[in-house]
Amino acid sequence: MLQPPRGICLSPRAASGENTCVPPHESLDPLRAYADVLVRVGVNLQPGQGLLLTEPFELQGVARSSAGLVDAVIDAATAVGGGPVEVIWADERRLVAAAQAWPDADFERILAANARRMHDQVMAGGALLFLQGSHPHLMDGVSPDRVARLRERCWQYYGPVAALLVRGETNWSVAPAPTREWAAVLRPAGDVGADAIEPALDRLWRIVFAACRTGGPDAVAAWRTHLGRLAGWRADLDDRAARAVRFRGPGTNLVVGLARGHCWCTAALRSRAGVPFVANLPTEEVFTAPDRGSAEGVVRVARPIAYGGAVIDGIELEFRGGEVVRARARTGHELLWRILKTDGGSARLGEVALIIDRDGPLARAGTWFHHTLLDENTLPHIALGDGYPFSVHDAREPGLNHSLVHLDLPIEAEVDIAG
Repeated sequence: MLQPPRGICLSPRAASGENTCVPPHESLDPLRAYADVLVRVGVNLQPGQGLLLTEPFELQGVARSSAGLVDAVIDAATAVGGGPVEVIWADERRLVAAAQAWPDADFERILAANARRMHDQVMAGGALLFLQGSHPHLMDGVSPDRVARLRERCWQYYGPVAALLVRGETNWSVAPAPTREWAAVLRPAGDVGADAIEPALDRLWRIVFAACRTGGPDAVAAWRTHLGRLAGWRADLDDRAARAVRFRGPGTNLVVGLARGHCWCTAALRSRAGVPFVANLPTEEVFTAPDRGSAEGVVRVARPIAYGGAVIDGIELEFRGGEVVRARARTGHELLWRILKTDGGSARLGEVALIIDRDGPLARAGTWFHHTLLDENTLPHIALGDGYPFSVHDAREPGLNHSLVHLDLPIEAEVDIAG
């Protein structure tokens, strides 16, 4: 493996001897501070509690190139007295081969085994940390239908585990894990070669560190302040008892009615055992449940959407009676169409979200990230597909949408709240 000219290279204990690189700082303190935030704020790992690291969203495991971050998380977990840390590692080549040949019985057995490990972790009271990278061109050359079918099958295995998590069965968090493959798509136009990737990777790490508030003397206190601010906005929105949200912007004029009995939420949640945790790091959003039959109008998605190793760009949708009746995309149109046909809820909305600070670290970066978690915390957004049961007072609320899909779509728009 070619060693980069910049950065600090580790020989991680967890990655079978592979090398990995973290950004070129004078010490490893920024990475350690980030890992500390993930463990103490995101997951809020308890003494003696086991931790499982994985990533079932894109790669079906943690990228091997994230092993340096994994090591830092293990150290942070040890420092708070946590229990054993286990890792489900990704195998990108095997994933691509499975997509190309789908259905693939051997890979399906891998999915089943990984889902069992996650389920057993939850049932044992262990915590989960999802270290999510992005590999937007992993599936280049693979049929969109096969990409969508594989992603759908993955979620059939992981969906029941996700349902346990959103019901609060244990504490968990999702956080970005920068890699060279991800940084490669963020390079300035015209910059090619390995030498051009390293500055992009360094910049990506610095954006993640800033967005996750790791730079101050007490990151935990900084997060306490930030979460308190988000909670204040959430309470204000609940007090306003809004009935609808309107998005207006270039190519967008969309009105979304809110579900009866909806409540505004932040990513700060609490497990059944009473452990507070933050489900997404970073987080700048306050969100709630739309009525699945309410969306009317048109929307133009502001960012390319990375989905299962493929990219959908230039998405435009028209809604009538809550359902997408027209859809187009400059690239990835066939994959978009396949997603919308996944099930009875995939062409309807399950979430609307507002971004409280439109001038935060992510917005100031002035780029799109090809990473759902970062892009959705930069702009207001809607999400096709599944709604969160905790975003309504009664999970049996008929207006709450249900689907195997949850696809966040950032919008460049002003937002009006209608009472």
